Amino acid sequence: MTDNGPLVEGEPALLILEAIDTVIANSEEQDGMLRFEGLIGGDSGAALIHALGRVTAELAADDMRSFLRGGARNKRTEEQRSGDALILLMERISAALDCELASRSALRT
Repeated sequence: MTDNGPLVEGEPALLILEAIDTVIANSEEQDGMLRFEGLIGGDSGAALIHALGRVTAELAADDMRSFLRGGARNKRTEEQRSGDALILLMERISAALDCELASRSALRT
């Protein structure tokens, strides 16, 4: 059995990270913003798309619930939600990999 490491949003964190690295390597700065464009294929691309879709759906649901009575209305745009989803996904990957590293380190001692 292959050790794929920790999962984030149901996908191997290392595969998602591989796809993000590819996207960042093919990015360019434009008007002070980082622009991502290009194709990502294979397992890493699929893992990124699936995980990002799950996080985006989670944020969309949170935004919809914010309009319920007593909620603080969140009027985030689709672009803002996509950006927030990417940042949140990267934070979750980092936390999962940090936890995995700490766990493996503790097993060695």
